[in-house]
Amino acid sequence: MSQTPFTPARLALALAAAFPLPALAVDAARIEFTAGEVRALGADGTSRPLARGARVASGDTVDTGNGRAQMRFSDGSLVSLQPQTQFRIDQYAYADKPTDDRGFFSLIKGGLRTITGLLGKANRSNYRLTTSVATIGIRGTEFSVTYGNSINVTTGDGAVDVCNGAGCLTVEDGQSAYVADLNTMPVIIDVKTDLPPPPPSNAGGIDPPVRDDVFIVAEERDDDGQLVVLGGLDPDALASGDGYYVYGQYTDQYGGYGGLVTLNGVATVVEGGALRSADGGSGSALTAVSVVEGQQDGIIGWGRWASAACSGFSCDGEAIADLHYVVGRPTPDLAALGGVSATYNLSGATVPTTSGGASGGAVSGTLTADFANYGTTMSLAVAAGGQTFGISGSGSIDSSNASIAGSISGCSGCLSTPSGSFHGFLAGPMAERAGIVYGFDTSVGGIDKITGAAAFTRVTPINGN
Repeated sequence: MSQTPFTPARLALALAAAFPLPALAVDAARIEFTAGEVRALGADGTSRPLARGARVASGDTVDTGNGRAQMRFSDGSLVSLQPQTQFRIDQYAYADKPTDDRGFFSLIKGGLRTITGLLGKANRSNYRLTTSVATIGIRGTEFSVTYGNSINVTTGDGAVDVCNGAGCLTVEDGQSAYVADLNTMPVIIDVKTDLPPPPPSNAGGIDPPVRDDVFIVAEERDDDGQLVVLGGLDPDALASGDGYYVYGQYTDQYGGYGGLVTLNGVATVVEGGALRSADGGSGSALTAVSVVEGQQDGIIGWGRWASAACSGFSCDGEAIADLHYVVGRPTPDLAALGGVSATYNLSGATVPTTSGGASGGAVSGTLTADFANYGTTMSLAVAAGGQTFGISGSGSIDSSNASIAGSISGCSGCLSTPSGSFHGFLAGPMAERAGIVYGFDTSVGGIDKITGAAAFTRVTPINGN
């Protein structure tokens, strides 16, 4: 076992290496085996059953429910999903082109075992698996992980790097590690992650590929052990500094519905990929007490604080719980976008929370921005309490400051006309990203109000970009 000294810049570099490109609507994997009812939730919010031979693509979230599934990706890798698992293909593209290939995945909950393939062989930072509490880096061919509110990882071959806001731990061949939360250092444990090997396919069995490839998820080191960032990225992107927008949606600790925080042009502290505080000057500050999620892609960040302290802003003195946020620097000149209409696909989201106490699940969706009329629409599929709510809404874009505000007008699964809204902003020099926080009342007992944050990546070219 070895522990790697942690600095915020180190993890920021690792997260910057995960900078996503526009999603590609191509098949990523073929389903080789299913048992029980396994479904895929698409980026457009549609749900479909999965069986042997079905295809899944970027943006799909595979939900095994009480069943299980195995999929083979086009690079030859195998992923075996356990019952009660939600696994999202954030972005996948493989054409044996190291500069273009990507395999970015999220384990929302549950357990998986994977045997790596060819993707990432030439550029190991092309491949990553993330959860809300840690990023797992692989320097071998096989590993298993279970994730609920904490993580257990066991290596089958090679070594694994487990990194979060507290530091990085290298777990050697055959060892296991435990991660309690985003801010607690991973530790070696004796208990192994108890997952069965990948099941045989309905066709009579799969022989897993035997390779000696070396992979690292979300980071790549040079010969001196230093992190290497993907070309074209600023390693200081989304670091602490001035001029940030922070939009947050929260509930309160006494069971109330909470409120909205919209902060423009504030100074932020970002550590370990997560927003820690926002300072508006003159005693105005929003500060995390407990951070449970924090991710960023170099342009926009999103996350959740379990609790926070607020003074001087609209939330002054409130007992804040479950604050979902998006953070980034706004697009400086929307007029330069030429009046086009652009489509954005979901590229990241917090696990939604409910005022009724039910657990949240997968999120998928799209957003559009009309830069001629400065209007926007959004649609999300949000899972909570064993149900999926399809919400839609429309709003406006403020051409002077790139902010977004809209109301939620439709909700499939809600028991009454939804009462909800979404707020956010466009980020990046050419509005490459959009981020929103949302909240809506389902009128479903035990679920009630759902809140969350979502980040989107533009897929429509603008001025050749």
